[in-house]
Amino acid sequence: MIKAVIFDMDGLMFDTESLSQQIWRQLGKENGYFISDKLFDQLTGSNLNKTKEIFRNNFGSDFPYLELRSKKQKIMLAEIENKGVPLKPGLKSCLNYLKDNDFILALASSSQKSVIDFYLENADLEVEFDYIIGGDQVKHSKPDPEIFEQCRTEIAVPAAETIILEDSLNGVKAAVAAGIKVILVPDLVKIPAEVEALTFATLSNLTELAPLLDDFNHLS
Repeated sequence: MIKAVIFDMDGLMFDTESLSQQIWRQLGKENGYFISDKLFDQLTGSNLNKTKEIFRNNFGSDFPYLELRSKKQKIMLAEIENKGVPLKPGLKSCLNYLKDNDFILALASSSQKSVIDFYLENADLEVEFDYIIGGDQVKHSKPDPEIFEQCRTEIAVPAAETIILEDSLNGVKAAVAAGIKVILVPDLVKIPAEVEALTFATLSNLTELAPLLDDFNHLS
């Protein structure tokens, strides 16, 4: 029986990946860098330090990552403050279902904890998470399983009774490495078939989660 659900954030709960990529592309263009789709595939699900490493591996050690990231964050946070956080389809009903049915809810995102808090404050959600952890609170970025292992330890629910919701390749790999069932809800990154085969299920959006969990827990 599933008792706890761990959410990723960007691209899974909030439709923020496309906005982030749009801003990065513009900043890259203004500074003479072409940021490709392939590079974004590597970046999705990575924390700050891993993202910096990927950019510099691609563009050289003189790539002004911290400067451009600071500009990107200011633009993105201003956009969210003005317009709110764009929610992925089915998020609110999914969270309400989980809370109404006494699931433990956790959020494990590669974004910094301060960014997570800002997004949640501007998302107008009716449900609070029982535990939240950001990418700056662990040493290793996804696909390393550290963030999920620490999260599961904190919520004190066995791996067999926990499920992770992810949209990214790095996130799915991290969940599998942590030994926790993972449900894929794809966003921008195409997940290879051999990795998707490792997931518990693939959903088109979050509205499909409730019937899936109902069926699984009933059969369990």
